Amino acid sequence: MSLMLFAVLASLQASPQILTESNGPGAWRMTITAKDETDPLRLAERLRPRAAELCGAAGYHFGRYTFDLEQSVAKGSTEVENGPLTVVQNVTCGPAAPVVAPAPAPILSEADTLTLNPRLTALSDAYFAALDGGRYGDAFAMVDKAMTGGASLEDWTARVRAQQESLGATTERQIGRLTWYSNPPGAPAGHYGAVDYVASHTLQDECGYQIWYRPAPDADLRLIRQETTFLPHDLDATTRATLRQAHCILL
Repeated sequence: MSLMLFAVLASLQASPQILTESNGPGAWRMTITAKDETDPLRLAERLRPRAAELCGAAGYHFGRYTFDLEQSVAKGSTEVENGPLTVVQNVTCGPAAPVVAPAPAPILSEADTLTLNPRLTALSDAYFAALDGGRYGDAFAMVDKAMTGGASLEDWTARVRAQQESLGATTERQIGRLTWYSNPPGAPAGHYGAVDYVASHTLQDECGYQIWYRPAPDADLRLIRQETTFLPHDLDATTRATLRQAHCILL
């Protein structure tokens, strides 16, 4: 094999594959997976040459995106090892429409948050109950496109079902701290409710948090983000305790 051919093959192997599917007229959903990146925004930048090729002189702009980063912990270790990162990015040909920022929402008082907390807990419980019961359509209806990236119910269900199978049946779930934010810097104006939780399953345990959002007091709260840490049952007690303290809220 010549050195030139070897270099070409090495380059092809190092370049992550980009999957492209139509997402409507002049719109695309692009998927990229790489093992050498953990930042979804940096990985999405690798999609730009393909996006420019698809849209040509019309130009393009990026829309919503979702990402999935596989992480694992070797038995007897507390070091988290990063696996492949997958980014699903919506791309639309043409210039982006002007963004009209919503007016700031009223600042929530402590009394407001105490009134809202039962609603936030009920939404989180309903979402998890729908997943546990296999009612994926009900759960999907509660999730904002900011979290799904515009995926169809079928695609979203397939991803969630695969994750559930890796966890096993749910044996216990507890909701811990509830925290509210009004118009946080760097985010769209509105109210954000954070729900910390822990859960036990037959194969793995998990802990994490959800973010529910509404742009104004008269709007519905919708799930826009969920971050999760998984704790396999075969971890030794010391490693498990260390990871839980580092990544989970302790109830």
